[in-house]
Amino acid sequence: MKKYEYPIYAKLIHLGLAVFGITAYLTSEFADDDVISIGYLLHSYLGLSVAAIITLRFLVGIATQGPLSFKSWSPFSIKQWRLALDDFRTLLSLKVPEREIHQGLSGITQAFGLLIFTWMSLTGIALFMLGSNTESNVFEFIEEVHEIGETLIPLYLFLHVGAVALHMLCGKPIWKEMFKFKKIIVVKIRGFCDV
Repeated sequence: MKKYEYPIYAKLIHLGLAVFGITAYLTSEFADDDVISIGYLLHSYLGLSVAAIITLRFLVGIATQGPLSFKSWSPFSIKQWRLALDDFRTLLSLKVPEREIHQGLSGITQAFGLLIFTWMSLTGIALFMLGSNTESNVFEFIEEVHEIGETLIPLYLFLHVGAVALHMLCGKPIWKEMFKFKKIIVVKIRGFCDV
């Protein structure tokens, strides 16, 4: 299996989605207050940050050739689902499947996460734009659709974090590839100090 080096922009996008996505999710209960309350505004601005990062993620996925590229990723193809089924069988035999980036079960899980982040961003922006018009049928419908997405976030986190933990327990700590910033930061600081 090919080992991937994630560029700094990929790490920052991942970190941004994780931090802003989880904090937006955790502050969702504060959004039930009035639209001018601190809790509502906190949740809204965290959500808008997620929307900005997910937009950046899609732009990078369309415009680049690197590990975040969508060019060789087809999460809805029959081949992808066959690979995922094969990966599931491998898990049932108590082994960790190894695939290329965005392939099999990991590719479908990643697509599921992007779909949920996009869903929550679009419905959240619509709610934010409707603002104080909370009594309209459109607002109530979009709010219900937004809340459905809210129930899917724990499922995605369970799948994603669970897969990372499983890899770590099997001696393949793939999370280190995404969060290896130390070397980059030291090189940048040394370069800055040499000037």
